[in-house]
Amino acid sequence: MAINFAGGTNQLLWSPPTSQPVNGCVAFLMKTTQTTVNACPIACWNSSSRNGWGFVINNTLNKILAQGTNTTSTASIQLTSTTSINDGNWHHVAFNYRRNSGTNELFVNGVSEATGATSPSWNPTGSPALALGDNNDTFWPSYVGELAQIGHWSANLDAAEIAGLAKGFTPPKIRPASLISNIPLIREVNDFKAGLVPTVTGTSVSVHPRVVGPWF
Repeated sequence: MAINFAGGTNQLLWSPPTSQPVNGCVAFLMKTTQTTVNACPIACWNSSSRNGWGFVINNTLNKILAQGTNTTSTASIQLTSTTSINDGNWHHVAFNYRRNSGTNELFVNGVSEATGATSPSWNPTGSPALALGDNNDTFWPSYVGELAQIGHWSANLDAAEIAGLAKGFTPPKIRPASLISNIPLIREVNDFKAGLVPTVTGTSVSVHPRVVGPWF
């Protein structure tokens, strides 16, 4: 199963279970044919200054952009895929980030597609919530499409681990000691472990029968 977002105000919003790590990895599955420019499927940005990390769909080039933004709303790192993700097919996206220094890396379908160094450092203000579908910053349009198997780790994953996720291994099977958020989106939205109970906005956020898998 997955969660379908129909745009507008459709949103799942989680308070973070822990502070943002200095080095981390965010990974998820997505399926979309987005028509709105620069829609944001998933982000952990401060609502006033957009500092933190997030993903934006460039529907002109049909690519996915991963970025980390500092407290002045300046992008410290921007990585764009080479693969088209806006084609109505399932794609796996993973972003290894380093907020202070070092190499950031964007993977699509288990393959590294872009790398770049952080400059300057970026540090989220407070503990921004994790928003799916409709970002808590009104600057970015809402996402229309499906999301599933979202994981956030407090460490960078290696290429083999990311390839495993792209092949169907669930986040809890990949470096579980570093997994700080696991949001599978394969069950009812209020049935999550580890106290991850979302705020649900909109009436079109809905589950539907399994369309991806198998998931181990």
